[in-house]
This record gives sequence, structure tokens and C-alpha cells, in this order.
Amino acid sequence: RNEHETALFLVSSTGGVPRRLTYGARIANRPRPNPRLRWSPDGSWLSFVAYVNDVPQVVALPMAGGEARTLTTVPLGVGDYEWSPSGAQIAYLSPEPPSPEEVLQRKEKSFVIEVDRQDRPGRVFVQDLEGGAPRTVTPSAHFVSGFDWAPDGRTIAYAAALTGAFSAQFHTRIYAIAVAGGDPRPVVDRDSMNVQPRYSPDGRHLAFVSSGDKPEMVSIWGLYVAPAEGGDPKAIRDLGADAWVAAFTWAPDSRSLIVIASDSPAQRGARMFEQPIQRFWLDGRREDLIPGPRVNYAPSFSRDGKHLAYRSTDPRSMGDVYVLDLPEMKTGKLTDVNPELKEMSLAEQKAVHWRSFDGREIWGLLMTPSDRPVEKRLPLVMYLHGGPNGSITYGIFPQFMHSVGQVDPYPVEALVAAGIAVLMPMPRGGQGYGLEGLHGIDGSWGEADLKDVLMGVDALIRDGVADPDRLGVMGASYGGYLTDWLVTQTSRFKAASTMASISDIADLYYGSDAGDITRAYFGLPWDAPGAYARHSAITYASKVTTPLLIQHGENDRRVPLIQATKFYKALKEMGKTVELEIYPRGGHVIYEPVLEREIMRRNLEWFRRWLKP
Repeated sequence: RNEHETALFLVSSTGGVPRRLTYGARIANRPRPNPRLRWSPDGSWLSFVAYVNDVPQVVALPMAGGEARTLTTVPLGVGDYEWSPSGAQIAYLSPEPPSPEEVLQRKEKSFVIEVDRQDRPGRVFVQDLEGGAPRTVTPSAHFVSGFDWAPDGRTIAYAAALTGAFSAQFHTRIYAIAVAGGDPRPVVDRDSMNVQPRYSPDGRHLAFVSSGDKPEMVSIWGLYVAPAEGGDPKAIRDLGADAWVAAFTWAPDSRSLIVIASDSPAQRGARMFEQPIQRFWLDGRREDLIPGPRVNYAPSFSRDGKHLAYRSTDPRSMGDVYVLDLPEMKTGKLTDVNPELKEMSLAEQKAVHWRSFDGREIWGLLMTPSDRPVEKRLPLVMYLHGGPNGSITYGIFPQFMHSVGQVDPYPVEALVAAGIAVLMPMPRGGQGYGLEGLHGIDGSWGEADLKDVLMGVDALIRDGVADPDRLGVMGASYGGYLTDWLVTQTSRFKAASTMASISDIADLYYGSDAGDITRAYFGLPWDAPGAYARHSAITYASKVTTPLLIQHGENDRRVPLIQATKFYKALKEMGKTVELEIYPRGGHVIYEPVLEREIMRRNLEWFRRWLKP
């Protein structure tokens, strides 16, 4: 069906054969699988988001057997939801339904989009499961991004901004409001990012992710705890201004939190490709639970707090479900969802490092054929990650292991199988080097970060891995920016492929739904026109000699299509070797499996053509 079809399975926490629970249910999978699995408080129901009449609604399966039950009938669908502690209600997040006038205008084709005047905020609604109309809880002025029930069921905490713009996430506050009605009261009242509120099981504290006390886009998203009744937030030691938190959950006794960070002081050097599971106590103690060359996700406690379930990925897998017995510190693997990988010849994936121009140690992942003769030099393709504050990890899809359905656009395994080494560097500006590293490209895209990655290529040439006469480069989003930029600055690469790429930074400010990000690095374009032009590939298009494949989604709002067509037009007019491919229906990330495969096929064909492995 050209979709990432999703099914739900149940497996014993002590192991055994998983049992498939759903066949006819269309679990939410657009643009990627997003089921939002939840147990009811008494464990008798398992709920998820599924399509009902093509609209995402909350559906629940009785564990004793029987038909699934649809819990919501929301006109615009459910974005997220949570069971009340008693199990008698659910709260869900959805936009306010359109007015009758708007419905009529849309039907008559007379509806006009009024920019910044028709924003429809996401609001929290409460639905009694025994029947009755849902009740709106949060005010219409608040654009809610996340919420949680207090353990007593009387209050909901939520994170909200006053607009729905991309930059609004960096101006969110956390409020608490009575479920029965009333005005919200601020719990975390500071101008910065404050999101994902989660009550401690005893109701005394709220944990949340925050950029600290500053509303800065280029920031660390650390973990903080505040009194549930309000008061000064405290950073969890080593995880406040120092770590980028990917996931967290409270222990049932409210004394500690399980945390997975994608960047922290414990993840420097060779460990920056890992996502370990750590435990932090409110009294300041810390324990590393799952260290090592693995990437972990989605931690979940058993009710008694003695077991922790999570998804874990090693360098050469797609990830499986594991359970950690905390008293015994023993781990058991519960699933084997991609057994076919065992029959395939996969690349060797290892961490490598080198010194950059200023002495900074830079790291990357290198993929080579597992049977490569040591003395044989290989063609090398450098794969540049997005962001710029992105990263890569261990796994089959090194940039996108976090989300099923979002796969790397580049066929790294197939390239290696064809005899091409792949280097995935982690330059400054991205994760792995702390807050100072994130700011290492302020006002200077394509300067120090370009030197970081080029010196990684030089190191592999010195080490006898890479053939200096057969080099390629590829990247999407900011990786696409850096690819566009690189081919205007050097002619040493024999082929390049760029996707969702930025060729004109000023155009990005004006045309992107997230264009404000350029202001964080360069200021406003009318205040710094020279800086914008000096760091835009379009300015130096005449210097390109590398054959370039440009790929772009037709409906990309993050990096609009004009970025690709503008660069293509300039290069074509100058007689450069360039090809442009536009993917129908595609956004900033392409999710349709047929198109994902086609993008991979074209890139494999492109680099085999020019690098001749």
C-alpha cells in the first residue's frame, strides 16, 4: 500500500513467542508509525491511536478478549492522550474544531488562508468513558504541546506557548489547571523552552525538559524538576545545561528518574554514538544502567519498579525490546523483529577520530566491507548529518534509528556492499561536544564544520582506507547545505548528492516554516546581508565542478523547493553537470516506502557511476 503498515504484538515480560493482537485495525502510520501505546491503569485495556473513518482516534483493546472499543470521536483527530489515574476518563490533545462558517466556506471553495490569523491551538479535552460530550480544559489562548495528569486525578499539568509558530517552542511555560474547570496557574513561569511535564507518582514534583532560563534555539534541552505547586526548577545533576534529553520516566517510588540522553558529559569521545540508560536520584546519586555501544529508547517501568523495559539497538541491528531486572541487574531480550539481518552481509561500523585544524578531536562512524583487505584503498563517500544540531548513532539507519518509518535517504549498507566506504562525521555545530560545540558555527556555517569533515577524509586517506581519487559526498537538510557548500569550495570530490538542501540562507529565513533558526546563527538578513551571502552556496555556484544530484520533496516546508530549483537553475545555466529530481507528495523527509527505495536506488546508481567501485 506504499505505507509503513503497523501491527501490535504482545509478549510476556519473561520471554516467549510474541502474539499478534491487531489485523484489521489501521494503527496510525502517517507520515510514520505513531501508535501512542498506553495501558489502562488497571491493565485491562491496551489503547492506541488508529484511523477511524480516516481520522486518528483513541482505540482500546480488552485484554480479556473481545472487540476493540473506540474511545474518541474527535473531528480533527487526536494528537496525544493519557488515561486518568482512575481509568474513568481520558484527556487528549486536539485542535479546536472549525466553526460552522469555516466548514461552509471550505465546502463552497471560498475559504481563504489568513496568515497568522487563523491559527488553531491544540487544546486539552477530557472525555468521560461512560459517555457524554468531551470538555475543553485549557484556554483558547494556549497552544498546548504536552500534558500529564496529577496522580490524584484532579489536576492536569500542561506545556503551552502563546502562538503556534516554530519559534514558539522556545517560549513555553508549564501550567496546572483543575480538571473540573477554572483558570490555569503557572508552575514553571520563565521565558524559555519548558516542555514534556511529568508528575512524580507521589504528585510532589514535575519533571520536564527545558532549555534552562533562556529562550535560545541553539541550546541544550536538559532535564529539570520543579515542585508541583510551583517554585524554582532545579536541574538534575549533569543533565541540566550539560545534556540533551531524549527520554525520561519516573521510578514508581518517586525518588529517581530513568533518563536517556542523546548528548551528555558521559557521551564524549567514542561514546557520542551511544544513548545509555542512566538513573538519577533526587538526592544527587547517579547510576549507569545500560552503557556500552548501544542506542536505547522508550524506557518503561513495571508497576512494582523492579523491571525496566526499553528498546535497544546495537551497531548492526534495527532494535528489539529488552527487559532489565533491576535487583539482579540482568537483561533479557524479548523480541527478534528483524531476523533477516542475520542472513545478510552487513558492513563493519566503528568509531574513528582525528584532529581538526585547531586541535579539536572530531569523531565519526566509519563503515567498510567486513571482508575488506587491509591493504586495499576504497572509494569513500562522506555522509553529512542534518540539523545542524543533529547527530548520528549506531544502527542500520545511523541518522534515524529513533523512529520506525523514518529511514536514512542514503543506502549506506548498499554502498558498502558495492565496495564503497562511508564516513559519517560529527562536526562541531552538532551534538557530541556540549553547548560550546553547538555554538561552534555561530555566524559561520561552512567554515570550521567544513574543515572538521574534510580533515576526517584526509585522515582516512593517510590511514590507507580511502582512495583520494574517488571521493564522494552526500547529505540532507543541513547535511545538504554543507554538501552544496562543499562543492563550491573544493573540486576534490568526484560526485555529490544533496537532498532537502539549503543553497541560499536568506531565502531560508523568508520561506521556511522554521526560518527563524537562521536568525539564531546570523541575525536578521537585512541586518547582516553580507554574512548571509558569504555563507550561501548560490553565491559561488560558478566554482562548482563536481557532478551533483539534487533531490527534493515537492511539499517541503522546512526547506522549500525553491532552494533546489534555484541552485539547479544556476548550475544548469552555467553548463555544470547537475540533475534535479522532485519527489511528489514528499515533505522535508520522504516517508513513502516506494519513494524511499527510489531515492536509495538513485544514490547507489549515482555513486557507482562516478566512483566506479
